[in-house]
Amino acid sequence: MDNSVGTVRANGKHSKTDGRMVYLSTKSPSVPNLNEAYHGRFGRRISPERPQSQLSPLSIAEDPTNASLIDLYGDDDDDDDENENENESQSAEVVQNSHKSPEIESTPAFSRSVSTGIQGSSEYLSRDHATKDLSQYDRYGFKKQNAHITQEQYHEWWEEYSRYCIRRKRKWQDLLAKSGLAISNNDVPDRFPPRSEKLKRYVRKGIPAEWRGQAWWQFARGQEKLNKNKGVYDKLLAGINARSDKVSGRDLEVIERDLHRTFPENIHFQKQPNNNEEPLMIQSLRRVLLAFSDYNPKIGYCQSMNFLAGLLLLFLDEERTFWMLVIITSRYLPGVHNINLEGVNIDQGVLMLCVKEYLPDFWQRIVTKDQSRNNEFLYRLPPVTLCTAGWFMSCFVGVVPIETTLRIWDCLFYEESHVLFKTSLFILKICDQEVTAARRMARNKNLSKDDSDIEMFQAIQTVPKKLVDPQIIFERVIFKRRNSLNDLSQDEIDRCRRYVSAQRLKFKNYADIMGDRSTANENTKRDISMGSDFVENALSSEVYGFRRSLTAAHWNNSIKERVRQIRRK
Repeated sequence: MDNSVGTVRANGKHSKTDGRMVYLSTKSPSVPNLNEAYHGRFGRRISPERPQSQLSPLSIAEDPTNASLIDLYGDDDDDDDENENENESQSAEVVQNSHKSPEIESTPAFSRSVSTGIQGSSEYLSRDHATKDLSQYDRYGFKKQNAHITQEQYHEWWEEYSRYCIRRKRKWQDLLAKSGLAISNNDVPDRFPPRSEKLKRYVRKGIPAEWRGQAWWQFARGQEKLNKNKGVYDKLLAGINARSDKVSGRDLEVIERDLHRTFPENIHFQKQPNNNEEPLMIQSLRRVLLAFSDYNPKIGYCQSMNFLAGLLLLFLDEERTFWMLVIITSRYLPGVHNINLEGVNIDQGVLMLCVKEYLPDFWQRIVTKDQSRNNEFLYRLPPVTLCTAGWFMSCFVGVVPIETTLRIWDCLFYEESHVLFKTSLFILKICDQEVTAARRMARNKNLSKDDSDIEMFQAIQTVPKKLVDPQIIFERVIFKRRNSLNDLSQDEIDRCRRYVSAQRLKFKNYADIMGDRSTANENTKRDISMGSDFVENALSSEVYGFRRSLTAAHWNNSIKERVRQIRRK
């Protein structure tokens, strides 16, 4: 492939570059995002040389109804319940006063702002979007209905969940007030309380949607990263403009191809009716991805990064999105997006170790006894990882519905990557249960191993897409104190990663020592064959052991009763 790239102009106009359209600006303008979309303040975040967006940002409130949701999670925030009755009555009043249709905030053209994102709604529509049925879109701009969820199912869930969102936001407001943290005029806190068990519970129950960008930024220590690299993002864009050879032809080509595959049904990534200009979100996404490709050549551009950056752009401005992408690929998912993809292979090996430990029945379905005994599954990953690898590379974007994805991201930035493993284990568990139930209903099925694998693959690809309600995961796993998955800490995941990495490196070294099979004679090929004896002797000298907490150990019942008696005394 010819890696030469033509000149990229910095005058804010489209220029033809090796047959592709490239748009770079001399500055790092921000784009409309969720936080400020609720307050009609786009103009303040867009650079002067670029036109303001005519997109109609979606309201935080979506047709809330009179349905009540009080203790969905069995709330254990004891010190926050003193004003419960007052909060609930206020929430009911908010819902009754909310405008029912359509679910749109006003644009700067209508100069309308609201006091809080959850309460605001607009009686006006953008002229460019007046022809669209905006009731089909959720508060982030995604279509409610898809191949797995009907609009009726969405509304049935949302009428309860919207009440839950109101209640949780009031709890967050109380928490910030008690912590002495003010909320700015645009209803977004400048800071959040320091880390604590209480704050972790609040994060797990969902950060208010319009606060997410600021919360993620603080929890991931984004400002520290930016302070150490002030002006770097602008210099990267200027360098790409000035010297187009800094961007490889391959990266540019793949980025251009993936830009319009990024959330094609999201209203913010779509061209406006009667307007052929490229959406601002697409322009910003291009700049972020090109800058990252230049900033980290060890990764360059990897497919799925467009979805990570695209989702971040809904909540953060362009420069902070760039640094969050740097943080995700280095701290939360180390090596996962590298060119050789070894990081994702290591994480899939870790996931398989976790499946073996926590889901023994499912484990027996996906590996043979020999593979399990001699650790072969760590370097010859089971076929199921063809699906689960994408879960990690995209951080579940497009794997589960958007509200569930965002709840996972809330916990990811606060608690780090062990959340991804817990979520994956739970999804695999419910997929296994669904397949088992289907087989039980069709007892006359006499499936071969291949047919059984196909059935499991189909479940793994479709079941997660139906999890529109975050509670399905969080109530059954994260909030269940006695769930064994809660022993899976970040320290355990890091230890697993080191073990899997060492095992895979050990295999690679043995393969290198034994030589290249393509040039070996028949005797050498026989010697280096991947038989069970070779694998077992060379690679399975170490057996990984999970650390179990006392609460999760299988103690004798009489001992547990004795401990209870001692505590009573």
